[in-house]
Amino acid sequence: MPQHETMLDDVAVYALGSLPPQDAQRVRAHLDTCPECREEYEQLRPATDALAYSVEACPDLEHGAVVASPLLKTRIMDRVRREAVVPPRTNIAEMRAVRPIVWPAYAVAAALLIVALITGIINISLSDQVRQKNADLALTQAHSRLLARDLANQRIALADLVAADSQRYGVAHGQVVVHGKRLYLAMDALPPPPKGKVYQAWTLRSGATRMSPSVTFVPDRSGVAVVSVPVDASRIAAVAVSVEPDGGSKQPTSTPTFVLKLS
Repeated sequence: MPQHETMLDDVAVYALGSLPPQDAQRVRAHLDTCPECREEYEQLRPATDALAYSVEACPDLEHGAVVASPLLKTRIMDRVRREAVVPPRTNIAEMRAVRPIVWPAYAVAAALLIVALITGIINISLSDQVRQKNADLALTQAHSRLLARDLANQRIALADLVAADSQRYGVAHGQVVVHGKRLYLAMDALPPPPKGKVYQAWTLRSGATRMSPSVTFVPDRSGVAVVSVPVDASRIAAVAVSVEPDGGSKQPTSTPTFVLKLS
């Protein structure tokens, strides 16, 4: 094998950190003067660094990823050493002619292939984590949009409730407020409903003969409840509230708390 190719093999083994000290010193000196070997070393170093921390696909319980076992490099190097032992020689001249023991290129390639396979496993796990993080981010963004929309609706409701041009109708335990096409129940003294029951709003469209079910709600501990009724108030002839089973009813099952005619 040409001398320079031999040195490239030594550089590969040096990158694995497995040359005897004297040979390692010789390779370091050569790297200072040979750009080609120095480039080879720089290309091998990331993979060999990964080998030093590589795994045998053991789980990281903290992060849920597949990480490398610290035993892998030791096992690889033991295997390489066993396969690279030079057979004993009986000829003294032959023994003197033998250069220092190095590991052949195929052994180095095999070690690096193992590193590549393990790195692939780690990358798959990291990809799964990235997908999960992206899904969590999308969920958080959707939640933020809902909160922003609720906040905007609350601001509109507050403006409507205090607007001088809003129509206010007194009812039992509160008021019905109409502003343009929006309709609100502003209750301030509602008793708590029985266990398993809720309050439910009902609306009667102009020209209709039966009430239609609307939103359900429960007042806070002070008896306060501000409810936006999702209808076009300009088309509603009457509004009512009754106590119904949790989840609401299709038709009133109790005497209404109040019934208010709007037109």
